[in-house]
Amino acid sequence: MDYFVTVKGSVLPVSVSLKKMKQVRLKVFPSGEIKLSVPTGTPEEWIAEYLNDKAGWIEEKLEFFIQTRAIEKEKHFVSGSSTRILGRQLTIQVYQARRKQIIREDSVLNVYTPETDQQIIDKQVNNWWQKTSKEYFQDVLNRLYPIVEKHGVQRPDICVKKMRTLWGSCSRTNQKINLNFYLYKASVPCIEYVVLHELAHFLYPYHNKEFFDFITVHMPDWQYRKQQLDYEFVIGI
Repeated sequence: MDYFVTVKGSVLPVSVSLKKMKQVRLKVFPSGEIKLSVPTGTPEEWIAEYLNDKAGWIEEKLEFFIQTRAIEKEKHFVSGSSTRILGRQLTIQVYQARRKQIIREDSVLNVYTPETDQQIIDKQVNNWWQKTSKEYFQDVLNRLYPIVEKHGVQRPDICVKKMRTLWGSCSRTNQKINLNFYLYKASVPCIEYVVLHELAHFLYPYHNKEFFDFITVHMPDWQYRKQQLDYEFVIGI
């Protein structure tokens, strides 16, 4: 269903989904897309009023993404462009070299390559990002897995892939956790929250009271971490 919200005089479309859930979930994406998920049976009048009440919050989100896009221009990896890794802003520098190599030094990501074709350079960085982020996510999993291991949960595998709207997901059937390719941009506490969230789903499939009680016991500040992730995370590289 499509609804609308007025932000700074502009009427913006909102994609609304009715789902089998207990909580309301409103998300604004860097593309400007606005999505609202509500429990099945939620009255249309309530949805319209809720969006009207959230207009100020939506405006803040959109303004943040506009400001961020001015900093992070990552359609191509060229010298002078920037990215974020583990919450830190990095400047990208590309150098001609005999062999391919990528080295992170403090606030600089040095890309060494014999290539001159921009698409090939972009692929080199994306391959490095895929490998490096997975290694890091594995380390986080190693630290957090014992929390669910004692409850008989088999150690899951990690798959890193590009996702448009989710930080992570899990497959109980395949014993696998999927993490967003772009999550490597987020700060360490935010990444830890996503990994624990997905691990908890192996014990509690739904976002019910037991699920959130379990996370609260093992990560009391999870709500703050989630808030930081929702506010700072930018999809796209």
